[in-house]
Amino acid sequence: MATSSIAPEGTTLISEIRIAAPPERVFQALVDPELVVKWWGGRGEGQSFRCAQFECDLRPGGKWRSAGVDAQGHPFEVVGEYLEIDPPRLLVYTWTASWTAEVPTTVRWELEPTDQGTLVRHLHSGLAAHPELAGSFRGWPRMLGWLRALLERGETVDERRAITSS
Repeated sequence: MATSSIAPEGTTLISEIRIAAPPERVFQALVDPELVVKWWGGRGEGQSFRCAQFECDLRPGGKWRSAGVDAQGHPFEVVGEYLEIDPPRLLVYTWTASWTAEVPTTVRWELEPTDQGTLVRHLHSGLAAHPELAGSFRGWPRMLGWLRALLERGETVDERRAITSS
């Protein structure tokens, strides 16, 4: 199960999960358009987003974009720019979501190899100026569970029965 906490300074959400896959596979699942649309989304309970399209120019300064629909069928878009890329250990990019009044934040993925696979540490920062947005990003542990489900069991959004964070 993914864990989640708020950093001591109160402006960064930190989530962690262990995934039984090597860092190279985890990194690929974060940036490969064909893989992202397989894991990013949930069905059931009326609380999910589903990424239907993912595009990326994987280089520092390169842009990325995801688009999809929420549980009510409303379109959403998240865009950003890659800041740091060090495969398969580190991925950092800006994150601007259409549902947060387009306030830019920063997402950092740290992938640490372990005996059983990878410790994935996800940090979402930049919330100091807009603490009211922090709640809209509380779904990261659930999303990390979706990532693990794809990499460990091959489970896709279409096969997922309900939202879980396991």
